[in-house]
Amino acid sequence: MKQQKNILSLDAAFGSACACLIRQDGKSFHTTSASDKPHSQAILPMLESLLTEAGLDWKTLQFLGVGIGPGSFTGLRVAAAIMAGINSGLHLPILEISSLAITARQSHTREPIWVIEDARANSVWIGLYQEGIALEKDRSQTWGELRCMPTGTYLTQAMATVNLPGWKHLPLDLSRSEALSILTREQANQLNHPDKLPRTVIPTYLTPSQAERNARRG
Repeated sequence: MKQQKNILSLDAAFGSACACLIRQDGKSFHTTSASDKPHSQAILPMLESLLTEAGLDWKTLQFLGVGIGPGSFTGLRVAAAIMAGINSGLHLPILEISSLAITARQSHTREPIWVIEDARANSVWIGLYQEGIALEKDRSQTWGELRCMPTGTYLTQAMATVNLPGWKHLPLDLSRSEALSILTREQANQLNHPDKLPRTVIPTYLTPSQAERNARRG
């Protein structure tokens, strides 16, 4: 499907929520929520502001997009719930976007690059991408397993929590909202069967929540 639709996308996997709107004339708009507000209070006004900036309203949208994870349990749940509420009246197809793929698109590099994020509890989320294409499936593994892998080049949202001797770290060249816009456009352009897209999404956590880990220990 060549991107000739109005598409609104949201991601709240890491830190502040961000959103983008790609208008059917090709122009894109993007924004990031205020960091001092919880997602439940910040996201909906942020999306409404983006629609106003683009001169659109909810009924003029043809697609939605959402970062499905992996990432923050709270951020993913809130984003999925807000999109579900919005779409309960619109019934639009939803693009499911990997949150690690968004990070990968924050770099200008054309070489294969790892996205590595601390998942806590000795776990890490990793994905391998090249120019927006997944070369390996996103997965969760232990830090020990990661350190046994051949070293490479990587991106991360939280540099302070990632320590990988021998690996090459690249800075993020684009804001997360800009990268979300690029990836949303790419996925829309590659879409052959929009009618098969879901109307609701389930977050991809890849790792159990703290409550689930505690229940297993009990």
